[in-house]
Amino acid sequence: MFFATIFSRVGLMFLLTSLLSYVWDFVRYSPNRLAVNTATGLHDIYTHEKNVKKSKGYNAMVHRSHNTLTMFDKKEHGRRRRLISQGFSDAALRQYQGAIMTHVMKFCSCLCQNDSSKADSKGSEWSSPKNMARWNNYLAFDIMADVILGQKYNLLDDSSNRFVVEAIENSNVRVGVLIQAPEISIFRLDKWLFRDAIKARNLFIKFVNRFLRERMSQSGSGTKDVFSILITAKDPQTGEGFRLAEIGSESTTLMVAGSDTSSTTLAGLFFYLTRYPEVYAKVTEEVRMTFSSVDEISLGSKLTSCTYLRACIDEVLRLSPPVGSALWREVRPGGAVVDGHFIPAGCDVGTPIYSIHHNASYYPDPFTFLPERWLGDGAKLAQSAYTPFSLGPRGCIGKGFALVELQLAMATVLWKLDFRVAPGPDGRAGEGTSSSASPWRRREKELQLYDHITGAKRGPLLQFRERTAA
Repeated sequence: MFFATIFSRVGLMFLLTSLLSYVWDFVRYSPNRLAVNTATGLHDIYTHEKNVKKSKGYNAMVHRSHNTLTMFDKKEHGRRRRLISQGFSDAALRQYQGAIMTHVMKFCSCLCQNDSSKADSKGSEWSSPKNMARWNNYLAFDIMADVILGQKYNLLDDSSNRFVVEAIENSNVRVGVLIQAPEISIFRLDKWLFRDAIKARNLFIKFVNRFLRERMSQSGSGTKDVFSILITAKDPQTGEGFRLAEIGSESTTLMVAGSDTSSTTLAGLFFYLTRYPEVYAKVTEEVRMTFSSVDEISLGSKLTSCTYLRACIDEVLRLSPPVGSALWREVRPGGAVVDGHFIPAGCDVGTPIYSIHHNASYYPDPFTFLPERWLGDGAKLAQSAYTPFSLGPRGCIGKGFALVELQLAMATVLWKLDFRVAPGPDGRAGEGTSSSASPWRRREKELQLYDHITGAKRGPLLQFRERTAA
């Protein structure tokens, strides 16, 4: 019960950050797990050719069969990764750009919709307050459903399928605890502790099975999506392809993981830009000076030249990483040396991402939103401990897609719209509060995330309007 409460309510990433950032670089937080908060340790654990494997805690994420995210076997993981990477090549990313922009433009229209009973009637018309945790969820899910499976569920303008994002979040509560404390599954205690999460999981699985059947029935339809690429992909080393059941499993994982993490990053961008007006003004000017019209916003040299926009994205991923806890690795027979310390076989080791991203040794003034740290002389030091997508052979295969999606979405919003914090108490949504019982929840300028595999969030609440300046 103690572990369940700590992990589901307080969040392991905050507990370990307190211990690691202010006391030690190494914390043995359970008999068989060691958290490491140094850049050297990070690279010793996660980069290529290390004597570790995925922790058994990942079994909590398995439904019927393993996928690339949960797989222990390195050879099989490598085969699948080589196949999936073909769906995220540079050519493939350019192919998905149209779908991304279609949803982003709809997103902008939705954000400007007005409820006359709530809107500010003075001056230019502002929208009614928008809960960006929800709207970012809708956008990210619509994009991933379209890009991965060619399916259009239109969460942005149709509420009938919006239950799915809530089901994902609720299901993640249980799984997030089991990854960190698999002992809770002994005697099936999780079935009692997380009844609502299990109901949500079953609801989501039912939805997943439906959309997979719909997509599989369209095989050969000429749809340009990741699914269609994976159907024909061949491993360059073996010439083997995917089995249809494997494609279904991998597609579901990509869609859920991709939508959840992107929506959290977008929430962070909206939160920090409205709390740091000088940064908001600077990045808005960069985007509006770079593109003469919204139609110009696309992949290419102009978008790449928006270095301050990219720095803002990097800083959000540092300050509020969508996955904040350690990605645990089990040491194989023979042991491993992690930052000069020998770790015996069978132990789990990991670097809590939130903790190292707030380590002042690498990020001076670590709780301040400071995009400039990625552009100046300190950028090399910052990069040495930066791991929002993890590192090495198990690093996020969709990293390139995620960055493209975030850059296109934010560039479009910044070019088309102005936004501000909603007036009154609504505007505090997502903030920490100085009166919080938890010392980790008291920073008003930090977006509060809740550690359920990925970071669940509440807010921010913002108002939007069409840009007023040419």
